[in-house]
Amino acid sequence: MPWPRAGTRPDTNRSNVRRIDARPERIPFPTILSIALAVFMLTAAEAGRNQAVPARAPAAPQPDLPSLLESAAQYCDRLSRSVLDFVCRERVSEWSFPEAAMASSARQDGRALRVVDFIRRGPKVSNAYLYDYQLVRDRTGSIRETRTLLRENKKDINVPDAALKTRLFWHAKIVMGPLGLLSRERQAEHDYRIVRERLEGPERIVVIEAVPRPEAAADHLVGTIWLRVRDAGILKIEWNPSSIDNYAGVLETAERLRMTPRIVLTSEYGFDKNGIRFPSRYAVQETYARGGRRFQRSETTVVYDQYKFFTVETTVVY
Repeated sequence: MPWPRAGTRPDTNRSNVRRIDARPERIPFPTILSIALAVFMLTAAEAGRNQAVPARAPAAPQPDLPSLLESAAQYCDRLSRSVLDFVCRERVSEWSFPEAAMASSARQDGRALRVVDFIRRGPKVSNAYLYDYQLVRDRTGSIRETRTLLRENKKDINVPDAALKTRLFWHAKIVMGPLGLLSRERQAEHDYRIVRERLEGPERIVVIEAVPRPEAAADHLVGTIWLRVRDAGILKIEWNPSSIDNYAGVLETAERLRMTPRIVLTSEYGFDKNGIRFPSRYAVQETYARGGRRFQRSETTVVYDQYKFFTVETTVVY
C-alpha cells in the first residue's frame, strides 16, 4: 500500500494508536424537529411556486350611461304610442297615525324644571282594499282607469266604478311612470349620473339619479331609476317627494310635528308583456326626522298581480 505523499511515516506500533469510537453523536430532539419543519416549509414553498396561477376573470365593462339612456328613451317612445287594455288585481294596504302631533311636558331634573318634546301619536288607523283594476289607453293617448271594489277590511263587497279610498296618498297611471323621467323631452331637461351598480342574481343593475337642470320648470320630477344593464329594462323608480301632487299636506304635517319630511315613493315594474313593463308594486313611506329622532307616520303599499291582457300594442297602424 502506498504511503502518504507528505508527512512522516506512520507509526505502526498499536500501543501508540488511539481508538476511535464508531458510535454517532446523539442529536437533541428539538434540533431534529426544527430541521424537519424547515424542510417542510421549503417543500411547500416550492410546490406553491410550481402551481399554475389561475387566470383572473376579465373585469365587466363599465355601464355606458348614454347608451342606457338612449335605450330607455326608445322604450318611452314605444310606451307613449302604445295601445293598452288590461285588468289586474290591485291590493291596497295602509296604516297611519292621522292625529299625530308634537307635544311638550315638564320634567324635574334635579332642582331644574326641564321641558321635553315628544310625539303624541294618537290612534293608529289601518285599512285594506282589494280592487279589480282596469286601464285602457286608446290610439289618441287618452287613458281611462276604472276600479271595482271587491273587498274592504276583510268584508267582501262589489262596488263598480269605485273611488280609490286611501286616506293620505293617491296614485294613478303607474304604468306610464317612466315617461316622467326617461322620455326624450324629460331627458333634455334633466342631468343623469350613475350612483352605484349592483348584482341581483345574474343581472347587473345600475342605479341612476335624475335631477332637473337649473333652467327646467319647477314642477319637473326628481328621482332615481334602477335599470337592467343588458337591455335597459326599467325595474324600479324612486320618486323625490317634492314632485308628488299632495306634497303640501306633507309640509303641513312637518310643521305640526316641527320635523323634516323624509318621504319615499317607489314604483316597481315586475311584469312584461310585448316589451311593455307593468307595475308589480307601489309604496309610500311617510317619515319625519329631527336630529336623531325619526317618526314614521304612515305607510301605503299597493301590490298588482293576476294580470289579464286584452291589448298591448306599441306600433300604431292607421
